[in-house]
Amino acid sequence: MTRLKLIKPAMRTMQAKQNKQSHQQGFALLTVLIVVALVAVIASGIQYQQRLDIQRSAYMLNQSQAIAVAAGVDAWVKKGLAFDASQNQVDHLGELWAQPMFPMSFEGGDIGGQLFDMQARFNLNNLIEPDAEKQAQWRGVLERMLRQQNLPTDWVAPLIDWLDADNNPIAGGAESDTYLLRTPAYRAANRRMVVLEEARLLEGMDAEQFALVAPWLSVLPKITPININTAEPAVLQGLAEFMDATLVEVWREMRLEEPAQDVAAFRQFVQQNTGRELEEINQALPDSLISVQTEFFQLNGTVEYGVAQLNARALYYRQQQQVNLLQRWIALADDELF
Repeated sequence: MTRLKLIKPAMRTMQAKQNKQSHQQGFALLTVLIVVALVAVIASGIQYQQRLDIQRSAYMLNQSQAIAVAAGVDAWVKKGLAFDASQNQVDHLGELWAQPMFPMSFEGGDIGGQLFDMQARFNLNNLIEPDAEKQAQWRGVLERMLRQQNLPTDWVAPLIDWLDADNNPIAGGAESDTYLLRTPAYRAANRRMVVLEEARLLEGMDAEQFALVAPWLSVLPKITPININTAEPAVLQGLAEFMDATLVEVWREMRLEEPAQDVAAFRQFVQQNTGRELEEINQALPDSLISVQTEFFQLNGTVEYGVAQLNARALYYRQQQQVNLLQRWIALADDELF
């Protein structure tokens, strides 16, 4: 009986030791599992970061190479425009420069694009014209162009105020005191526009309207006439009251086969198709308003190199056979190009 009393406590003590040892082993195993899991997470994070770094480095390298390719196109454009100037003094849509350059493959990527005549559009900076009579004529062209496309004209007066050097608003216009009340506040530029996107800031202009008018507009560093051989239909309609949609369409078809060699030929075409007096046509379409030559061209292009895709835009100024790059914009394919 006494021996049984002694054995039972010993068994309980042994069982307690075994339970404690079992708990310790379980805790040790759990600790090992946690450490293994942490090591796996850290290793996975390092591997993921390393993969991102490799991809980022490859993309940045491809992007740099794509930018270099886009810059290299300048030499090709300049030579092409200079050669065109050496061949004739008339610019029209049948010339080689006006044809789209379909995507061409080179080692590592593709490049494509097209040159556009920026004097086929209405140059907003023409409204900085110091001669009051000529300024009124340019304003009339822009307002007619907008009215004939059923678009509001209430941003034209603010445009003139944006361009002029003073802070005195004209009738219907807007100067800095208007824009300083906006959030964020800004001032009227009181100088020529540098990029077309500045027009978004004008009083009376909104994003929807800008998207509609932007294809017909340009912003150039000097006052420029409109090239009748390349002008957009809406711009041609704005030249004069008698330039209706039917006359414009006839001219667009005719100029593809027989572009005007001088402005006199275009005035003769207008006279023949409208029956108006030549004096009236000359007054409505003076040499300061129209031309058959272009000085400003814009290249819109795309470059793909490896994993990088870029949109490129460049503005060129041609004076006789001398061609200079004035501006260049480069953006990722998914970004807005300014």
